[in-house]
Amino acid sequence: MEDVTDLYKQLCKKHNIELQECVQKALTGGPVLDLSSQTLDVGTCAVVGKMLQVSSKFEEVSFEDCLLKEDGIKSILLGLCGNSSVKTLVLKGNCIQGNSTDALAKMLRHNSRIVRLSLEWNNLGLHPESFGSFCGALVKNSCVQYLDLRSNQLGGEAASALAQVLMRNCSLLSLDLRWNTLGVAGGKTLLEGLRNNRTLTLLNLIGNSITNDIISTIDNQISKNKLLSLKEREYIGQTTLLKEQLERQEQHSSQQVKQLEDNLAQRDKALNKTIQEGEFQTGKLQEELSSKSLELVALRTKYELITSALHLNQERVSVLEERNCTLQEDLKSSQESATLEKSKLKEALDSARAQHSEEVHALHTTITQLQTKIGELTAESEKQKQQTFDLKETTCSLQAEIKGLKMECDALRSKEQTKHKEMMKNVEKQHSAEVHQLKMDHQQVETEMRGKLASIEAWKAEAQAEVASLQVQLSTERSSSQAQLLSLKKHLKAEHFAVVRGLEEQLQMMEESRGDAEERLRSQVAANSALRATNTKLSSHIHALNNDITELQAKVESREGEVKVAEKRIREEFSAQIEDLQQECKQIPKLNSIISEQKRLITDLEHESDLHKREAKLKEEEMKKMLQAYQI
Repeated sequence: MEDVTDLYKQLCKKHNIELQECVQKALTGGPVLDLSSQTLDVGTCAVVGKMLQVSSKFEEVSFEDCLLKEDGIKSILLGLCGNSSVKTLVLKGNCIQGNSTDALAKMLRHNSRIVRLSLEWNNLGLHPESFGSFCGALVKNSCVQYLDLRSNQLGGEAASALAQVLMRNCSLLSLDLRWNTLGVAGGKTLLEGLRNNRTLTLLNLIGNSITNDIISTIDNQISKNKLLSLKEREYIGQTTLLKEQLERQEQHSSQQVKQLEDNLAQRDKALNKTIQEGEFQTGKLQEELSSKSLELVALRTKYELITSALHLNQERVSVLEERNCTLQEDLKSSQESATLEKSKLKEALDSARAQHSEEVHALHTTITQLQTKIGELTAESEKQKQQTFDLKETTCSLQAEIKGLKMECDALRSKEQTKHKEMMKNVEKQHSAEVHQLKMDHQQVETEMRGKLASIEAWKAEAQAEVASLQVQLSTERSSSQAQLLSLKKHLKAEHFAVVRGLEEQLQMMEESRGDAEERLRSQVAANSALRATNTKLSSHIHALNNDITELQAKVESREGEVKVAEKRIREEFSAQIEDLQQECKQIPKLNSIISEQKRLITDLEHESDLHKREAKLKEEEMKKMLQAYQI
């Protein structure tokens, strides 16, 4: 892994980015790159993305609970577009939404290696359009088998998109949709998608408010898919066995072909030897024919000499007729023998020439076949040379284009960095002013709440004194009324303690909210994506405050009911006490005013969160415009 650390250091030096020890430690972890719960800058994310694009040593990458910024997520996903080794990707707890979801869809379109994808605790369902593009990429992807989408605020539109994925995707085996807001309609749409699916074997829908009937039908469909997957596995096993047998037969046939080729080569060698021997024999026969032709020439010369001698000895013919007859007989016999020898030689020459012509014709045919093969091979080699030349030209042109794009990217990056720094300065100023205002408001709220607590304690003391006087009066009238008054006193004390405790808990919650708000504002100063994370936290906190308000209202309503019951019971006997209790009931609007003030504070916080969201949307639109200009 030293090569990866060296590459990380080189990229950091090249782009003027500080080294982080957590990244260096993670790079020494073998094939697993674990950066869980680490704070990573945009620059380090860009460097890690480039490393993932170049390196092929990592099989599992984890960015769990890192709260990455949008630009950092985009750079990492851009690097994974060209990666061919990562099989498991964990992006749990990174507030992925909007443009980040679009980048995730782009990565799924280009990557063909990732098998496990974990997206738990994100916000994919907040932007239905980007989630639709994500589902469209899943439809085209044929590698992702295990997908985790827990706690992503997925609703009915997301359920329809996921149903399209289930209808058209043939590789997904496990899908986790726990703790979302799909509802009954979403469960029905998923069921319709599952009816056309034959590969999904695990679908978890806990915490989606879906009825048991729909869940049972979905489980039945998944069990059918499991049976089909088992059958497919058996079929695949049989096909693999058949493939192995076919491969063995092909190997055997290839061995036989090789043996036949060897035999043909041996026969060619033997034919070449026979051709050479025939050529040698033809040479010998030609030599014998030349020698015999010389003998014939000698015989002709002898015949001429004899004829000349006969002309010269014509005068002696009469004397030597007998000798001439004998000589003629001898000559005739010699001529007959010579003609016989000539005919034999001609027959032998004709047979040798026929054999030679046949052998030469066979050699010519073999030579022509070899020449045709050589021509074909030369043509194929020329085509391959042309293809290699074209590929070289295309690579040169692509390298030139890549260099130009790198120059443009560097220029745009420098411009964006300067603009981002200016925007961050302005945001820091605005957030410092907002923090000051929040502190002042919180101090005012604390003073008001303390005053209210003092008034409540005074009211408590007055109520205790009044209850004591009532006890003295009631002791003279009835013993039963004493028991009732004691129960009322205990009940009122418990209610007062509950109110005081509720107010103290509210103060503690406000203090905790102040600490959380300060931490969120500090995180917002870091980058624009942290603003979104704090907005989501503020929304959750507002939800908790609303829950507290509803609880207080329920308590107030219960208290009013109890007071009314007590008034009905003692109305006839203690009209004076009822008037005192009505005075106590008149103090309830004070609590309502307190609640209204808290609601106002909540509305102010919601207004501030809306402002933050608007600022984030404006920044996103600016980034989109910059990206569009960069693409143009």
